[in-house]
Amino acid sequence: MNKLRIVAIAQILFFAVWGVYLLASGKTDAPFMYLETRPYDPRDMISGTYVSLSYAASSPTDISCRQFLRRSAGGEVYVKFALKRKEKLRGETLDIYAASACSKKPAGLGLWAKAFKYRGQRSLRYGIEKFYLNENNPLKKTRSGKLLAKVKINKRKKLSISDILVPVK
Repeated sequence: MNKLRIVAIAQILFFAVWGVYLLASGKTDAPFMYLETRPYDPRDMISGTYVSLSYAASSPTDISCRQFLRRSAGGEVYVKFALKRKEKLRGETLDIYAASACSKKPAGLGLWAKAFKYRGQRSLRYGIEKFYLNENNPLKKTRSGKLLAKVKINKRKKLSISDILVPVK
């Protein structure tokens, strides 16, 4: 076997293993949750069209979270999500979740997601603050109003966004 074939086979194996890992890492038993957002929609000629979202869960009001947010140091924190209310939208009942507690490690049962606090900031980041859109997406024209983000907690305890809904009020 020549060296070119060995390199080609190694590349194919690498991408096949990586693809299987990506497909398997997203499957969890965690339910889909809907999070309330405060929208802000910048457009950039270089970056393309995206919605940059701020979540109500980024500034939790629980006492354990407020103590963590007051510290000047940054770092990882786990946020527990609890059902806040149910809302009817287009004939479907959606479970709206909110942040209910914060901890350095997931404590007990419940829906815990990993967040990050940057040094000096008083809010949390989940890694789902930017949602990129294709050219035909009707959300491209959305600039303000109430949005719901459909998210799920993956195996690595990170939130992943699957859709953005614009509730009709």
